[in-house]
Amino acid sequence: MSLVDARLELSSAQALTASADSTNVIDLTTARQVGAGKPLFVHFNVTVAADGTTTDETYAFGVATGAATSLGTVLATRTIGYATLVAGYNFSMQVPQDGVLRYLGVEYVLGGTSPTITIDAYVSDQEAYSWTSTA
Repeated sequence: MSLVDARLELSSAQALTASADSTNVIDLTTARQVGAGKPLFVHFNVTVAADGTTTDETYAFGVATGAATSLGTVLATRTIGYATLVAGYNFSMQVPQDGVLRYLGVEYVLGGTSPTITIDAYVSDQEAYSWTSTA
């Protein structure tokens, strides 16, 4: 089991029913290149499965940055089908080295009739991880 630094945790059991930014963002104090020596990753863990009741629900995850805590610039995005987003499903996205502004976080884009999902997300320099949610 790995430990997660609270300052690198972007979402802790964040329950989503609509598009939103991660509960937390990381303040880098200035725009900078990140992960130049060793790449950084945002790791996600689904703690409550995505809803797909009406089959039109969509779920996209974006590594985002901004000059303010409201973020606004998506650096990388990944769309995953609701059938894949079961409780305990883990996936990662690499943080691009360039284009990162002062704040770093996640943008969740949910669509469809009744999207719901609960997510943990954190930043790490570990590509493969072994932690699991206890929720």
